[in-house]
This record gives sequence, structure tokens and C-alpha cells, in this order.
Amino acid sequence: MDYNDTRTRIIEAAIKVFLEKGYATATIRGICAQAEANLAAVNYHFGSKDSLYAAALERIMASCDASYPIAEGLAEASSPEERLRRFIRNLFRLLFPEDPEYARRSELIWLGLGNASPAITVPIERFIRPIKDILESIIQEILGPVDAEALRLCVESIFGQQLFHAQNRALITHLYPDKMYTPTDVARLAAHVYIFSLAGLEAVRKCAN
Repeated sequence: MDYNDTRTRIIEAAIKVFLEKGYATATIRGICAQAEANLAAVNYHFGSKDSLYAAALERIMASCDASYPIAEGLAEASSPEERLRRFIRNLFRLLFPEDPEYARRSELIWLGLGNASPAITVPIERFIRPIKDILESIIQEILGPVDAEALRLCVESIFGQQLFHAQNRALITHLYPDKMYTPTDVARLAAHVYIFSLAGLEAVRKCAN
């Protein structure tokens, strides 16, 4: 990464400022001061605060995707059930990155997903929709013919189990004071979600028939 490149410096400064102050409070002037760049540079490279925010989210997601690829090992799996097991493991690795810096920067993604700004649309389409499509195709292989609504609910149920652990750590710790999930728990969490999800998919298949 070339930090002498003005565009890169602005994006990296934006990530830092957005994390520290939040999207609403962060200012272009503050980001430019952090990046040692002039205000005109932001307008030239990005055009708006929303576009800069989108670029910051894309950089984080691209970096996480490269380090924790969701498709790792899926093509070599011997069955759709094994693909599901590997997919769940891969997604947990992405949600609980071992690298503390990735974990810190990933917090901006959660903030972005909770932000109504249209800036999140492009990163979602580029990085999150393909993850949904992979899971959807795996579930279709396991279930066979199933209506679109049932398929969507299955996708959301499996995602929901994983995202709950990633997004609600404070709540989990409050309810279970001795538990704070970390990257070392990935294998155990993935095994549980896989077993639970496979049983749920079997129940859905039986109901469909």
C-alpha cells in the first residue's frame, strides 16, 4: 500500500476519523488534516463525504476478503453439506479475524451497515451479496427444489446465527458474564452453527415434502 499516494492517504485517514468520531460527526476538514491533504483533493478523488465513506468501507472489505476468503476450500468439498460446514467456518473467521487490526477496522463495517447512507450500497453489492449468493446456492443443493421464500428464510437463519455472535458481544457478555467470544472460539462456534443449521435444513426439507 503506497501511503505517499494522496488518494490512499485520504482513505486511511478517513477510516481512522470515521472510527474515532462516527460518520455523522466526522468532517472532511478533519480527515484532510489527518491525511495532510487539501480539501480540493477530497473533491477531486471522491466528490463527496458519502463517496469517501464508501471508499473507506470498500478498502476494509477488500482487505478482509483477501485475508479471510469466504470461498476457501469450497470447490474441493465432497458434498454440499461439507461446503456448508466450510462456508460457516470461513464466515466466522471473517467475523472474528485473528489480526487485531482487521478486527478494529471491521468495526467501521458494522457502523456502516447501521447507517442509512446510500454509500453502503456499493460495498454491499461488491462484497456482501456474493457471500449471500454462495450460501444460497449451497442451501439449494442441500434442499433441492424449494420456494423462494423458504430459501430466503434459510439464508437469513444461518446468517443470523453468525451475525448475532459478531454484533452482540456486549449483550452476550451481559447475559453470560463468563463468556466473551474471541477468534479462538471460531472452531467451536462454527461446529455448533453447522450442526444446528443442518438439522434445521433437514426439517425444512421434510416440511416441503
